[in-house]
Amino acid sequence: MVTVLLADDDVHVRKYLDALIADLGYNAIPVATCEEAIARLADSKVDIIIADILLPDCPGPLEWEQQLVRAAQGRPLILIAGDTSEEVVAAGSSKEVMALLTKPFELSFVRDLLKQAESLLADSEGTDA
Repeated sequence: MVTVLLADDDVHVRKYLDALIADLGYNAIPVATCEEAIARLADSKVDIIIADILLPDCPGPLEWEQQLVRAAQGRPLILIAGDTSEEVVAAGSSKEVMALLTKPFELSFVRDLLKQAESLLADSEGTDA
């Protein structure tokens, strides 16, 4: 089963995305802080990462994006943000980031991104064999 780490401080966004992830047949690990996200990436089998780029306990967007990229170790990374400041857009434009979603976003778009991420996982597992 695909496991998705979901890091967002907004409880409504977490519930909204958690329901979508479950509907797709994936397992969600919802967290609310940068500290929790990094800890879960270190001690859990996570396949896909969805993270808010502006969590309150995080460093700036560029620093947080780099921490996520290092912790992701090549796993699909989708960032979400409530604003489109220059620094947020720069973090979301990194080649290691699959997509930057700006709030509010359509569930259908998130669903499509998760399916693409799952395909990337399957492709990488096929090349590792």
